[in-house]
Amino acid sequence: MRTLGFLLLVLPAFSQVTVTPAANRLDPDSFPTPTVTVPGHIAPQTFVDLEKRFDTELSRIGGVNDPLDLLGGTRGIYLEGYGAVFTAEASLIVTPTISPFRKTITEDEKKAVHLRKLERVEPLKQAMADMVKTAATTLVQVPANQQIVLAVRLLYLPWEDTTGLPAQIMIKADRTSAMAGRFETEVQ
Repeated sequence: MRTLGFLLLVLPAFSQVTVTPAANRLDPDSFPTPTVTVPGHIAPQTFVDLEKRFDTELSRIGGVNDPLDLLGGTRGIYLEGYGAVFTAEASLIVTPTISPFRKTITEDEKKAVHLRKLERVEPLKQAMADMVKTAATTLVQVPANQQIVLAVRLLYLPWEDTTGLPAQIMIKADRTSAMAGRFETEVQ
């Protein structure tokens, strides 16, 4: 048994190793270098700064005592040939939840939540339009005919009445139109 173990250890030392002559090897310098082309190259920090600014603006809707509930940070990306796209997820208010301290949500509370959320839709649209304009003036590397898009996905709890409330609001415009304050709004 010891002899078998010894042979298994030394066997690789006797195996043949073939060395390919340098002339037959692939030359890495002969491969094309992959490039990422972004018009004027948009620095990643530019997106980070805009994302933080959008988070701040969204969180201000409703004021300090009744803010919009930002459920995830805004994310931005440049899509070659299309433009810049920003997305966020939010609840129009900080919605009460069922917990050990609150066993149920009453019908009156449900109606109040619904009304408060309805009141937030227009201020959200206005803030989003302002944010698209800010992005258009900041992202000067994006060609004038490409899009600046901001989509906010709105989330609701299962017990909520969503009648008249959107699931998503999207504001978009080509960069030139956005800088002039002309937007297309899509509510889903």
